[in-house]
Amino acid sequence: MLLLVTGGTGSGKSAYARQLAESLGREAIGFNCPAWPQIDANPAGKAGAVSNTLAADAFADVKHASGRHGFAWTELPADGSCAQTLTRVNLDSNPYRAERRALVLDSLSGWLRHRVLEDRPGEGEEERVSAEAGKLLGALLAFEGVVIVVTEEATAGLASEPRERAFIKLLAESNRRLAAASHTIYRLSFGIAEAIRGERI
Repeated sequence: MLLLVTGGTGSGKSAYARQLAESLGREAIGFNCPAWPQIDANPAGKAGAVSNTLAADAFADVKHASGRHGFAWTELPADGSCAQTLTRVNLDSNPYRAERRALVLDSLSGWLRHRVLEDRPGEGEEERVSAEAGKLLGALLAFEGVVIVVTEEATAGLASEPRERAFIKLLAESNRRLAAASHTIYRLSFGIAEAIRGERI
């Protein structure tokens, strides 16, 4: 079951997604990506560069945390290897655990922003990121269990900066693909969730 959570900055998307996971499953995997890359902390000078070291040993050094009432959370970074990690987790997991497991990607828009900012305009980053996004969306749609994706809505109007245009286009395309397959879409305003598609669960 796929659920989308969207809304404006500070609307409560992340908190609501985690509440959904804890109400629908018995354990959850959180793939977390900040909305903006930490450019100043990157000595190499590549904007948005993120470590891709997590693919094959996804659970070797993960952080485990407890949610409410002892709910089990496994926290992982949503980095460039996110699609491979999702596929690995899906293939290696006990199928009987799928119905009690929830996955939260927070957020798709942050992940795309990181990927777009890794290259300079004119280097064909849109095609590269589009291919990476396709792999991630495929892994999300194939994942067994409850999948909750936090995302922004693509901005209205035109953008002049090449990377911003690429980001908006890829985000809109990705959102539409996931929306077409989603069970329910929630829009958050002032911390209040409204189901704009499907049944509220």
